[in-house]
Amino acid sequence: MKFLAPLLLLAAVACGSLGPVTGAPLSEPQLEFKVMDAVGKPLWCDPDFYPLARAGGEQASAIARYPEIKADATTYAAIVAHEHLPSSGDLTDAQKLVLYRAWKLLRPLQLKKDGDRYSFEYTIVTTSGNYQLVAGSVRTDGVVTVDSRAPGGRPNCPICLASWTLIATPSGPVRVTDVRVGTVVWTQGADGSRVAAPVVGVGSMEAPPGHMVVHVVLADGRSLFVSPGHRTADGRAIGMLRPGDSLDGSTVRSTELVRYGGGRTYDLLPAGPTGRYWADGILVASTLA
Repeated sequence: MKFLAPLLLLAAVACGSLGPVTGAPLSEPQLEFKVMDAVGKPLWCDPDFYPLARAGGEQASAIARYPEIKADATTYAAIVAHEHLPSSGDLTDAQKLVLYRAWKLLRPLQLKKDGDRYSFEYTIVTTSGNYQLVAGSVRTDGVVTVDSRAPGGRPNCPICLASWTLIATPSGPVRVTDVRVGTVVWTQGADGSRVAAPVVGVGSMEAPPGHMVVHVVLADGRSLFVSPGHRTADGRAIGMLRPGDSLDGSTVRSTELVRYGGGRTYDLLPAGPTGRYWADGILVASTLA
């Protein structure tokens, strides 16, 4: 009997029911690329194109974000190796764009660690043009296993606020779901002052299962849950903010993509020249302007 356990183990390995991890563990960015290479690129709402794309905007973002990406040595090394970019020296603007596009794809692919592997679930477009929700896992040595494939849907790219967001009004905070045309809110005047003005437009979009929102937290304690493409008062996509960036008189302490379970997202347009208003105490721009 003392030989039985080793024989059973050998048989299990030979049959493939046990998949021993071999080789050195890979970094999380390396594992994410392994998953994308095996399964496909994730569909997501790219903040360079939602709510509005602008000519040259993605290249400008690539150049602006280059120092930040390069400062993350682990991620930078994984990207340049995967994209066959030079590993030393500065990149050209064209190479920075390649780097930036790969870096953006790492954000919506969320890996969840479970022992010696990470689980994943995300939507892809198949070669036949269908949307597919793929779930599986990747071992720390980069071996990818697909557990399920199910029909998926094209991501609806909401550009609005979480349903529990509070909007600043002269009468006190009002939940965004309760704001109607005619509701008087605080908006920013052309001179930067706070002005009371009626809402002239409201909007709402269904958020599909798996929709991600950004939880941005400021150094002064204010925080907001909002879709990545929503714009700050000065026109930046909130999904592109990073710790240390300035925002509404404070600095960003943290940003995190989290799953949204609120069903729908919301926005409003106050009367006046700016279309800006305060959501959970943070000045943002309306997407309805």
